[in-house]
This record gives sequence, C-alpha cells and structure tokens, in this order.
Amino acid sequence: MKKNLLFICIFIASMTLAAQDGITLHFMRLNPYSQYSSPSAFIPYTGHVGVTGIGNVNVSIQNSSLLFNRLFGSDSEGTITTLKLNTFADQLSEKGNYLSTNIGVNIIDFGFRVKQMYFSFSYRIRSDGYLFFNRDAVALPIYGNMYYANQNKIAKPELSVCLNAYQEFSLGIQVEITPQIYIGVRPKLLFGLAHNKTKSAYASIYTNPDDYVTSINHNLDAELSCFIPYSINTDTTDQAGIAFYPEDLRNDWPNMFKNVGAAIDLGFTYRINNMFGVSASILDLGFIRWTTNNYRLRSSTTDAGYYYNDGSFIFTGLNYDDIQRFNEDPEAVKKEIMEYFPVEATPSSAFTRMLAGRFIMEGYCNVGKHHRFTALFQGRIVNKQFLPSFTVAWNGTFLNIFDLCVNYTIAKKSYGNLGLGVGFNLGVFHIYAATDNIFGFCNSKSPKRSLLNTHTANLQAGIVFDWGKVQEKKLGQTAKTKKSKKDKKTTKVENETPAPPLPDRQ
Repeated sequence: MKKNLLFICIFIASMTLAAQDGITLHFMRLNPYSQYSSPSAFIPYTGHVGVTGIGNVNVSIQNSSLLFNRLFGSDSEGTITTLKLNTFADQLSEKGNYLSTNIGVNIIDFGFRVKQMYFSFSYRIRSDGYLFFNRDAVALPIYGNMYYANQNKIAKPELSVCLNAYQEFSLGIQVEITPQIYIGVRPKLLFGLAHNKTKSAYASIYTNPDDYVTSINHNLDAELSCFIPYSINTDTTDQAGIAFYPEDLRNDWPNMFKNVGAAIDLGFTYRINNMFGVSASILDLGFIRWTTNNYRLRSSTTDAGYYYNDGSFIFTGLNYDDIQRFNEDPEAVKKEIMEYFPVEATPSSAFTRMLAGRFIMEGYCNVGKHHRFTALFQGRIVNKQFLPSFTVAWNGTFLNIFDLCVNYTIAKKSYGNLGLGVGFNLGVFHIYAATDNIFGFCNSKSPKRSLLNTHTANLQAGIVFDWGKVQEKKLGQTAKTKKSKKDKKTTKVENETPAPPLPDRQ
C-alpha cells in the first residue's frame, strides 16, 4: 500500500514513538528484573521464571516540550477555549527539544542460583527511539517567514531521528566475589528488526526584508533498514511514496536474523559495610550490523527552472500568470514546485551502528533490614546529545513479600517526576507494577494534568514466579563466626585435657 511522500517522514518519526527504561524497578530489591539496570545487583532467590509475554513489559515516553497545556488554553472544566500557537513556540528551547521512547517485552526469561553465582537468560523485543528538533522546526510554520524577515534572520529548521528496534538474547551472570564485592556481566546477541537515523535533516530559509525575496536551501541524508521487504518511490511525476510487502515474509522470514549485532552490560557493587554501598553500571554497550533492505535517502538540487537561481530555490512572489496557472491546474503547480526539492532513494550497502548506551552510578544507605535510601545519576549520549537525570529513592521490603518504592527524578526540562513501585510476592507468585511519574496517570481526563501534558510517562509491570528466598550475608559475620568457633574449640580442648598426674610420694 503506497502512501504520500510526506508520510515517509511521518512514518520515520512515528517509529520513534515506540527513552530509556523506567528507573523505579531498579530500586525494588525483591524484583529479579532489577538486574536489567544493575547487572551486579544481588538477586534474593534461588530461581525465577517469567510469564511469557507479560513477565516484564516496559513502555516509556520522555517529552521535553510538546505539552498539551502549552498549545491549548482551557477553562476550569477542561474545555478547550484557545489555541496558543505563539506561546507554544516561544516556550521551546533554541536547540535540544526531544521526544524519546522505549518499548521492551520479555518473551522468555528465567534464572537460577549456583552457590555464589546467579545465572539468567532472556529473550526480549526492544525498541529505542529519539526525535530531536530545534525551535525553528516548529516556530517557522507558526510564525511564518515574515517573522524572520523583520528580524533579518535566517530560519534554520532541523530534525534528528535515531531508532533501533531489535531482538535481544542475553545471558546474565552475577557473582559474589567476596561478601563485599559483587560483579555482573550480561553478554547479548542482537538481531536487528528496523533502523532509522538521520545524519542531517535541515533547511535554511532567508527572506530579504527589503524586497521579500525568499531563498531556500535544504539537506536530507537518512539511512533506513527493515527486515520487512519494502520499496521507496521518490518520483514526483508519479505517486511518490513507500510500499511495504509483509506478505513476502513467508519467504523472507530469515531476514529477522540477518542483521546481527552484539552488546554487553557490566555492573559492579561494593558494600562498604552493612549500612552503605556504591555501584556502577554500563548498559547496552554494543552495535548492530544492518544488511537487509537498506536504503539511503538524500536530497539533491536541480539546476534549472523558473524558481531556481544560483543553487537555491528562489521565490519572488506570485504574479497574475502564476495565480492563473494555479487555478487552472493546482496539482501541476505542486508537482513543479516539488521538483525543486528532489529526494533520491537508493539501495545501500551494509553498515554498522552503535546502540544508545547508558551508564548509572549510585550510592545507597540501609536503615535497618527493611529500608534503603538511594541517590542515583544516569545518562545517555544519543546523536551527540547528552540526556542526564538524577533520582533519589526510598525502598521498603516487608516480610519478604511486599516491595514498595517511592522516588523523585529530575531530568532535562522535567522536574515533577514522582515515581511509585509496588510488588507482591505471595509464595512463588510475584506480581508488580512501577511508574516513574505517577502524576501522569492522575486526572487523565483533564488537559491540565494528563498523559498529553507530562514530560515523563512510563509503566513497567508483569508477573514472575520466583522461589527459594536467599539473604545477603552480613559483613563481619564470617569473621565473628570463625572466632566464636575457634574460642569454643579452644575451650573444648582445655576441658578435655587430662589433669597432670600427682607427684610420687617419697
């Protein structure tokens, strides 16, 4: 089914709606899936098995700028009353506005303990997408080009997209080196499903304030890959668009396993004493080699035509003849204009791209057996953009059956994120749910506080079976035990030593 060429860009952008994993689950010590963000985390069980498809489901969205109440005004009852386009554009940052999302679904996962080691295996479907845009990309269609002419400025709208969707097979190994030191490693085998990355997507638009002549230059360079067979037609004289052929998967299903990659997660935990500890993790350090159905989208320039001059598209206004031509055949005029902005789609050779890795550093304080307070910093670097966040959290575990977490996160342009996680472990049946921003689900019918009006929205939930409760060793317990045993042994030897014989009487 073919779509308009404009839908190519919409398709690319919408695929990113598929930020990083939720962080609340990281703090829930009774949950075996906390190891995904902390490979060295102690798992308090002898084994676990996730329920296929619903053992661990994670959906996250981070939105820096596209908020409902910035675009619409409403009355006390939530009815939309005004459209605040200029206010919306004014509140955008010059650069660094972004929309990032993450989807993860566990298909198979299980784990088991062997003495001081915990092994786990999982098969997951994952998608990480990022869309970055500057203010001009939104402000130009709102303000119009005369806004920039009055300021004698060049409008420079720019977009940047990065998407990776893939299958992940992983083997996790968590080892207790000593009661103070834990390490974790999780090598991964990856099979890519879809990829899109824009190396450049921008335009330069200048309107002369004296004669209002507008010149436009543009550049697009994007790469695409997908396991589903597809084709792209960019011929503006025909119906330009993109066509997918899912029916061909009956013969081409091996494509799902041809984009091969590898990655690794690393973790380290140091228990300073029974009360304090620190840990660090590096996640998704790896790459995918994309080989199937690769395309390169590139803009090019024309060197002739009514609106062409010295390498730029030049618009001097509409005269009577232009208006007449448009009235007689508007489609022909549109096609003529589109020919000044040609896009070439060519098959490309295989290429290798890195994943969007993440790092985490944290310190914690245990208060008694059941309470832990944590401060955590994490960040990603995507398309030369650094996305940091800082979280403080409290986790309480009660009777080894109830897991509760409350946390607060500050992220880029997002300061009201109150997270909540709840888990119930009833025998071997363990059900849980967690979110990094409980406010995003409050009063969802009101535009003033809804999923359309929050910087961060995510939900991570599932059902897992785990068994054989295991407690962390108390530091110093081994030395005290050995000393106690040695004292008892010495006492026993002394008690069993026969009294010396009495001296012979002369």
